[in-house]
Amino acid sequence: MRIGENPLKSTVNNLKHKQHRIIVPFWIPNVKDPYFRHQADVLRLCLNSLVATIDVESTNITLINNNSCREASEVAEWFVESGHIDKYVVRKENRGKLEVVLSEARAAYEDYITLADADFLFFEGWEYAVAKVFSDFSKAGVVSCYPCPNLAFNHNTQWVLSSCWRIGKVVPNEELDLVDKGLGHTSGQGIYSGKGVRRKRTWSSSQYYLKKGENRVCLGAVHALATMKRDIFISLPLKKIPFVFKNGYEETYLDYFSDQLGYFRLSTPYCYAYHMGNTLPGDLPSRSFLAKGQVNFPKYSNRSVFFNALRFLFFNPLVRLIRKFNLI
Repeated sequence: MRIGENPLKSTVNNLKHKQHRIIVPFWIPNVKDPYFRHQADVLRLCLNSLVATIDVESTNITLINNNSCREASEVAEWFVESGHIDKYVVRKENRGKLEVVLSEARAAYEDYITLADADFLFFEGWEYAVAKVFSDFSKAGVVSCYPCPNLAFNHNTQWVLSSCWRIGKVVPNEELDLVDKGLGHTSGQGIYSGKGVRRKRTWSSSQYYLKKGENRVCLGAVHALATMKRDIFISLPLKKIPFVFKNGYEETYLDYFSDQLGYFRLSTPYCYAYHMGNTLPGDLPSRSFLAKGQVNFPKYSNRSVFFNALRFLFFNPLVRLIRKFNLI
């Protein structure tokens, strides 16, 4: 039996809505196996760097514990109890990355949503740099805060038909080496060593890019660390995820639809994050990036799903043909 009246019924409190939400899932089943031995410490470094580099007035963090071990859970709970985490989700079984991030992203009210693996080290200024890309390039739909020129054509075709893209060297070699190092590759022999521009020059020697004023950004983004406009998630089909993990399933459920909406996938030419993987980082180059003011993501209107889907169906085969004959 209820006695009295709930005091909230006589009080009107306005909800504050922020611009940006970061969703970080993690699954660390144990710290005994060699692969997972350092993962709890990697998670601590990731969250430490994340909470130290975001604008708390603009950004919330959702942390998803996919049935991790006690050691990893204690790391997460410390950040929750310290007030750094807006939402903490604990699953009783490992549901994989895709199902849990889509569940949270679809339920979010923020206009910009970052999906981040829990093994990235964030550098000061990353959030400002990403927001500036969205502000300067209205067709940006997905932005990674480290260079991904090798993914210029990966679910990212409609920029080819615009007149604003250029070809040139915009990513310093030390930035490319830092990405390769985080992926376990030797300098000059990693993901940028393949032929890219017109299939004649390597991705490390030349990149496709856009420019506005002094801001230059690469064509291409990766889903392991990407900030997306919310309407991408709204447009995704409400299909159940059939697997905990399967190679390529993130492309099928995430990457494809930004291209279908006519958005560009872009990345910064400088590394604002470092991929630690399952090892603690050794000596890293000094990162001196600084935010230049309060982080302010621009307002935008949702894209027309029907019109852009038709445009995509018509132009995507054309772009594939142009690419096949090495015209770009």
